[in-house]
Amino acid sequence: MPTGLRGIICEPRSFKLAFRGDAAVDIAEVNEEILDSLGKYALKAVLAYTEKGRAVTFEELARNGMEDGIPADGSETIKVLHFDFVEGKLFVLTRNSAVPLSRLKLTLAYRLGGPEARPSETDGKSLEPEPDEYTGDVFVKIKGL
Repeated sequence: MPTGLRGIICEPRSFKLAFRGDAAVDIAEVNEEILDSLGKYALKAVLAYTEKGRAVTFEELARNGMEDGIPADGSETIKVLHFDFVEGKLFVLTRNSAVPLSRLKLTLAYRLGGPEARPSETDGKSLEPEPDEYTGDVFVKIKGL
């Protein structure tokens, strides 16, 4: 399900999570939970939580790919975003514990929306991301280049 961000239509295509080597995690359970949430809420789906308990959504992370390289003619471009997270700052939840997230590979399709496209609203809150205290490094690549 596509979602609009500042007039840009964005659709999640795939994601791959990596955890610290010693983290005990049921990857299938975590993936199933996230996929279920993506099916229901698209980019508004929560991926993880900061150590302070603030939810981090796919929408928040997708903003990293909106800067350049989106064709003005409305055609779609696929971007692969690689995130390295600061150790112990971003967590996914399993049934009984918080598991530290180490890396994320997120593939998204972007295209400019038509004149009817409006920025999404999040309960009257600004779409500007809150200060990012969890990302160590972000690499964005346009797929096919």
